[in-house]
Amino acid sequence: MNSTLLIFFAVIGVFFVIRYLVAKEDKCKIHERIITHDGVIEIVDDDCQEGLPHTTGLNTIRMTKHAYHSETNDMTLKHERVHLDQKRHRAKWYDFYQREWEYELTSTPPTGLPSAFSSRLRPNPDTTDAPYAIWRQRWVFFPVYNASRTLKSAPTIVWDIQTSEFVDPPSAWKAVFCSPEDGCPHQIEHPHEIAAEYITNGSTSHAAVKLFKWFE
Repeated sequence: MNSTLLIFFAVIGVFFVIRYLVAKEDKCKIHERIITHDGVIEIVDDDCQEGLPHTTGLNTIRMTKHAYHSETNDMTLKHERVHLDQKRHRAKWYDFYQREWEYELTSTPPTGLPSAFSSRLRPNPDTTDAPYAIWRQRWVFFPVYNASRTLKSAPTIVWDIQTSEFVDPPSAWKAVFCSPEDGCPHQIEHPHEIAAEYITNGSTSHAAVKLFKWFE
């Protein structure tokens, strides 16, 4: 077999591998694309990420037809556009998290975290670059699949690096991110989600006040 044929088959092989990986990663069926002043909205089927609104890439928000026509659509879009900004300006957001919220984000699990739990990491398209959020260099927040292996039922767990055990969200964290008036954020798995929730719903917590002064 000459070199030309070898190159030809190699190119064909790479093409099919890429096609397979793309298909495997993105199973969402897109029904409609809507151009907006800030990003593209793709209307997807109910099976796409279990119908949960999310972002993909730097410019696209995905949601079901029902979510798009919901009375809470404006709030949903506001939330997801925060995620787009987080992706577009990653370094800026990471710097804020570290400087003002004492978070460090990492794409790999910290040393000592049992693989039985890191292997159950529940992926989130809005936090995919660095899904592990470490607060004050000690507490690691991340979501995991439970027995049902559904996105909606996946709990957030907290690993204490110092004591090598799972714990409840520490009281010191609650003092910063929760408030008597608003309670705690619903999605505590990651500062991306906490920030998007604050900006969309409002909060009087110490962390939210710092965010609002910065994100103007």
